[in-house]
Amino acid sequence: MGLPNQCMLCKAESNKQSSVTPHVFGDVDKKHAFYKCKDCDVIYLYPQLNLEQEKEFYAREFEKFMNDRSGTSAGWQGPIEHIKANQSQFQRRWHYLKNYLPSQGSILEVGCSSGFMLFPLKEQGYECYGIEPSGAFSEYVAKQGIPLFQSLEESNKKFDIIMNFFVMEHVREPREFIQACLSHLNLKGKLIIEIPNANDPLVSIYDVPAFERFYWSIAHHWYFSENSLKHMLEKIPNISYTILKDQRYDLSNHMTWARDGKPGGMGRFTAKLGGKLEEYYKEALVKSGYCDTLVLVIEGNVGQ
Repeated sequence: MGLPNQCMLCKAESNKQSSVTPHVFGDVDKKHAFYKCKDCDVIYLYPQLNLEQEKEFYAREFEKFMNDRSGTSAGWQGPIEHIKANQSQFQRRWHYLKNYLPSQGSILEVGCSSGFMLFPLKEQGYECYGIEPSGAFSEYVAKQGIPLFQSLEESNKKFDIIMNFFVMEHVREPREFIQACLSHLNLKGKLIIEIPNANDPLVSIYDVPAFERFYWSIAHHWYFSENSLKHMLEKIPNISYTILKDQRYDLSNHMTWARDGKPGGMGRFTAKLGGKLEEYYKEALVKSGYCDTLVLVIEGNVGQ
């Protein structure tokens, strides 16, 4: 497969593009690869899934794909299992979310999956809404009393907070997606986005071959670094933003990847290593910038 004619994000020419990997998890036809743009630093899937393939994938195949990819411990078998498996993710996110949430108000989560982020916020008195393309998860969330929209365009409401976690890498046009979210914010509202960091240490430092074959996913259009985020955001007028760094996975997980070449090692050696070492390890990765997660907090007056 030759180089793309131009970057999918910034449109830089072919001579600025380089191959990252031909190994794309879930690419059964072996027709896709990932490339990196020298100008904007983004890593992107080429060619993209077409709209019909994408719609079918999320409506019918996504949970099975994620279960095959991450194993049963990630909870993709169903909404109840997913909520139980993600309690620690809510707690991790709460550490930074609490600094940006108003004391009361409306929250929309785009890509709310099982609703595990929204249910605790609803219990705190927030007015919560969701968007979720997955049939199994959206049915469950709606039955629990969370109003759902099919898309941003369907909603004529504005919100104090719009948040999405590991969604933007799935979006075909991320700049347009951000602008659409901003147009649905109330004055002084905030958009909070969490995405995987392209500088994940298992790729950028340790170069674990098994992780490479796991990490680069057919479900993702993009892998953003801090630099590529800044490059994209500079093209959006009338916004201010903050980029935070976080580390989801611990030393035990990384040791398991290095030793066994598979996921599922969270907390595996913590009893022997000690919780403090696990935390120091995460803190060191965040400080270095070679962490696995980026959090983007955006304020703007688009559409006001």
